[in-house]
Amino acid sequence: MLAAIDRVIAGMPSPVLHRVVARPLDVESATRRIEDLLLDQEEIRWLDALGSGGTIVDVLSTLLALLELAKRGSLRLLQPTPFCPMVIARESSRPAA
Repeated sequence: MLAAIDRVIAGMPSPVLHRVVARPLDVESATRRIEDLLLDQEEIRWLDALGSGGTIVDVLSTLLALLELAKRGSLRLLQPTPFCPMVIARESSRPAA
């Protein structure tokens, strides 16, 4: 068994090193986009919140914006059943005291 593992390890190519270039996330723009959408609509979908970009930076920025807005109580993230699309709902206003 050890000889077989040794052959597999010996046959592995040398690791390829990649240069990682940091890309700043734009959570503020994603937050504004989501808030603007929820001004006009009571509920939106993930793809509505994501916008037309679709890059990994857009996905991460939108996800962080959604989590922050949910933490603030500005919206609710709902998933009615497992594996169904997520619904982003505007939090209803609190009644005046």
